[in-house]
Amino acid sequence: MKKIYYLIIGLIILLSFRFFSSLFYPVLNSDNAVTILMIHYFKLPNDLYFWGQDRMGSLIPLIGQIPLKIFSFSALTSESIVHYLILILGSFSFTHFLKSHFLKIIFAIVWFFPPMRLIDVTQFSFGIHYSLIAMSCYLFDYYQKEKIQNNLLLRNSILSIIALLLISAIWVSDMALVTVFLLLAFQLYFYLKKNVFAFSLLKKSELYFTLAGFILGYIFIHYAKSLSQNRQDYTTFSDFNTIWKTCVLFWNTIADFSAFRAKEPFTSVYSYLVVIIFIIIVSQIKNVKISSTAKMMMLFFLFDAVILFGAIMISNWTFLNGVPRRYFTCTYISLSFALLLLLDNLNTNGKYLNIINTVLLLTVFTGGIGTLYNIRFIWPKTMTPRVKIAGEFEKLGQIGIISEYWNSYINSCPDPGMIKATPHDLTWAVRNYEIVDEVFEQKNIYVIKDMWLEAFPDTLKEFGRVLIKDGTEFRIGDCNVCKYKKISSPKN
Repeated sequence: MKKIYYLIIGLIILLSFRFFSSLFYPVLNSDNAVTILMIHYFKLPNDLYFWGQDRMGSLIPLIGQIPLKIFSFSALTSESIVHYLILILGSFSFTHFLKSHFLKIIFAIVWFFPPMRLIDVTQFSFGIHYSLIAMSCYLFDYYQKEKIQNNLLLRNSILSIIALLLISAIWVSDMALVTVFLLLAFQLYFYLKKNVFAFSLLKKSELYFTLAGFILGYIFIHYAKSLSQNRQDYTTFSDFNTIWKTCVLFWNTIADFSAFRAKEPFTSVYSYLVVIIFIIIVSQIKNVKISSTAKMMMLFFLFDAVILFGAIMISNWTFLNGVPRRYFTCTYISLSFALLLLLDNLNTNGKYLNIINTVLLLTVFTGGIGTLYNIRFIWPKTMTPRVKIAGEFEKLGQIGIISEYWNSYINSCPDPGMIKATPHDLTWAVRNYEIVDEVFEQKNIYVIKDMWLEAFPDTLKEFGRVLIKDGTEFRIGDCNVCKYKKISSPKN
């Protein structure tokens, strides 16, 4: 049975890597590409955060230096490997708390094949955030073992690693601040339930590791943010009217799915199946017999899901961006795991359990296959890796590219050493001005007009330089392109 389990888990991971890693993802974009470019250009301490902002800590670019510089992998391959290794560690840390091999497989599908718009689990900071939290939870559980408690060196080592993981989680995602606070609060609450409060608690090393973690974490995060070129306040709360509008937008999205109007048929079916699972769980809640550890984990992730959902709904940033579903990825992860913990501790007859497991498998399979269906048949209507399309620019040799943001960094990431790309100077999204200089150092400069220009002008002024058209329009890398020649540089 274990061999079959590991075979299925391995297959899920490999298929997810094949479809969703940066090497193969058909919907890879310039946001993804920035992480890849940061591995290539990485400099400390300036690159502690995602270029051009003071959020999304650069954990992957930092660790990516190992495969890049030691094993001579490309920045693209390094990002893909490091990203998925963290996700794999996170997945196994989560499933450590599940007894059922079947539910472990279900979680692997939830984690590696999420529904459309929640695919950010595999793409951006959300999956990394929860991977680090899950690893911390695993170490907290491992820390309780008698052999650890009797070994001072092991105890202190594990506490140090936990502190490092939690600080890293907050660095990677500001939202993890809520998750970390809840995790520590639940650890303390359940400890006090087992032990009578006494002043001897003040002598415990865990207390001092917690205080040291708070202090060091604050110093590090404050220092890293102080180096960011662009400081933005993403934590502003909306007023009542805006919150109401956010709720209306959210409800309209649900209504569209319910009526199959969202052009995501599988996600609509998935939504109905999720409702059925909720009804089943509510009807069987009295049959749940849960251990202390599982109860703590279940309540922790349930509270995390609810609080982060509320925080997102009252955030002004959420409203300004149209209440996108990807913002609810944290709730998707936490709530999914909390429900699986409940089902893992459900005492019911075998026939009823088989029905529950069938509905559960059908639900996660529908969500996962729906993502692939949307990519293949709705947008972008191809499974060709985006970097393969962007790689066509390598035929032009050593070049510079100027374009709209969504056509810039993505076309550089297959080979950042050969292809230098930047958004044009009127956009908000020039992430790194050193790359701008590198673009204009290239002998051959190309302009992409898509999503920016209606036609290629004879003369173009960008970043204080004057460019003149030097050829005819042609198509490459799924873009409309024209060569330009630099005739002047900015005055000092």
